Amino acid sequence: MLGVHFLWTIFDVVGTIAFALSGAFVGVTRRMDLFGIFVLAGATAIGGGIIRDMMVGNFPPNSLRTFLYLGITTAVVCIVFITYRFHRFHRKSTIIFRKLYLLADALGLASFTVTGTAIGYYAAPQYPVFGVVLGLLTAIGGGIIRDLLAQRIPSVLKEDVYALPALIGGIVYVGLAMLGLAYLAAYLTFIVVFGIRMLAIYYGWRLPKL
Repeated sequence: MLGVHFLWTIFDVVGTIAFALSGAFVGVTRRMDLFGIFVLAGATAIGGGIIRDMMVGNFPPNSLRTFLYLGITTAVVCIVFITYRFHRFHRKSTIIFRKLYLLADALGLASFTVTGTAIGYYAAPQYPVFGVVLGLLTAIGGGIIRDLLAQRIPSVLKEDVYALPALIGGIVYVGLAMLGLAYLAAYLTFIVVFGIRMLAIYYGWRLPKL
């Protein structure tokens, strides 16, 4: 079980870094000051994890029990702020930062799908749907908080395929975990979510709408 917890921590850290970058990029594009960028990055990085922990009765939330996650967020915000402050931007660099934002967001989505689904499944293995839904909420929760604070329509409601990869990934994880393949489930879920999200971005996949 120690190995499983270590694996969860790795995905949690990866997701925190990725979503902190995502939130910081949005804060910069909304022309916020340093504190505003930090709030947006922090909400994105740990918001979904806090929702996850509260739903399984894990209080205080894991991200607030140690300085690790806020420390990671602080470091990411400082790097992004300094880069934007002293870098001369032109069209090409703007495109690069846009691609970095999408990549970071996809990595965060995949990482938090794994941790959320895993914690939900092991908290209540008799209710597999709980693990799937918790993985989805963990993956998209921080992004929703980020967009609301930035006064944007949440990406999950208007973007190309976004929440669907997390939902599919959660089903994959629970299915494999029920077969006793927890380690394989974590890696495969990450690959599935990240892969579908990046393909959706590249090919412009969208769900039907009126």
